[in-house]
Amino acid sequence: MNYNNFSFKNSVSINDDFAMYTDIISSYVLEHPVHSDKVYIGFCLEGYAVMEINLVKHKLVKNEFIAMAHNHIIFHHEISEDFRLVMFSYSKSFWGEMLNEIRKYPLYILFKQKFPSVMLQDVEMEQCMDYFNLLWKVMNDTPNESRRDVVKNLLCSFLINIHLYANRGSEKHMPISRKEEMIGSFFSLIFEHYKEAKDVAFYADKLCVTPQYLSVLVKKIVGKTAKECIDDYIILEIKVLLNSSLSIQEISQQLNFPNSSFFGKYFKGHTGETPLNYRKSRLK
Repeated sequence: MNYNNFSFKNSVSINDDFAMYTDIISSYVLEHPVHSDKVYIGFCLEGYAVMEINLVKHKLVKNEFIAMAHNHIIFHHEISEDFRLVMFSYSKSFWGEMLNEIRKYPLYILFKQKFPSVMLQDVEMEQCMDYFNLLWKVMNDTPNESRRDVVKNLLCSFLINIHLYANRGSEKHMPISRKEEMIGSFFSLIFEHYKEAKDVAFYADKLCVTPQYLSVLVKKIVGKTAKECIDDYIILEIKVLLNSSLSIQEISQQLNFPNSSFFGKYFKGHTGETPLNYRKSRLK
């Protein structure tokens, strides 16, 4: 998903690494689910938008912020005529440049909540818009040779505040623990490697822990085992691809299943229906 496809009044960017957008001005509804190509953070100023993220449907309303991770599956159903949105996006490489400053304050809602959004109090929304407006001014100061560094530092402060808002009312007022940080890394690895890796051992090895430890930890924090989380994301991906023009065999090959028969059994085992029946039901 590339938000350049939206109609915005204004946008500004630093190469393909960081971009800001203001005021969507035309209704835009996706015809089918798509993947987010970057991390997107949006703030609803007016109106509403009905959308799905990873097949969970939600109505985004005024004073609500939404976070969409790289490779999240997005689907817009409806956008009101008075919908106003500001948002920014950043690439994985840009995130890497900020990692040392921000790693203790990840957007945990990207992984723990069914729908990654949080209602803001008025004062919180005002503070977010103060940051956004300041970032916008710096982004437009193109003669400034230090613009990129200034933007990174402002964005780090901005994201730390968002982290605190997202965890308001919980015990997470302090930076998250190493265990919770590992959960975020686990989901990031799934988004990156789901096509070639479907077993817990692969991800445990990347995280330098045992498969048993990873599964117990994920179950404790997320409520599902590590294997269930991997399978859930792969099933979401299959459902997205079944809405495309790809054949069943092509989808099987793209997701690195041994063959179409194994692919069909895998999908049916998790959904109760064959890929073909699922595709037909979506076309009705």
